[in-house]
Amino acid sequence: MAIKLFRLKSGEDVVAEIEEDEDGVSFWLDNPAVIIPMGDPRQGGNNVQWGFGPWAAFSKDNKVRVEKDWIVFISDPAKEIVSNYRQAFGSGIVVPEVNTAKVLTG
Repeated sequence: MAIKLFRLKSGEDVVAEIEEDEDGVSFWLDNPAVIIPMGDPRQGGNNVQWGFGPWAAFSKDNKVRVEKDWIVFISDPAKEIVSNYRQAFGSGIVVPEVNTAKVLTG
């Protein structure tokens, strides 16, 4: 399963491990988390931060089926979104930033 970012028709931005269902008309979302933008309106929105919340918090298990026609778009999330999602809802593995501009040679 791959971690994807998607927007629902309801306007929610959700991150989850996603897998297409055998029926071809839906996806299974494992550990879905909604992205909650937070910011100080007094600063004109220049300092917007975000957090995560469980998307299907009252579901019996952490796997939810969503019909494809409810999804507006699907994309690969930014690295920091993936790392924070894994810390909070997944394996806990954080992907370190690597500076590829400077390569050390022996």
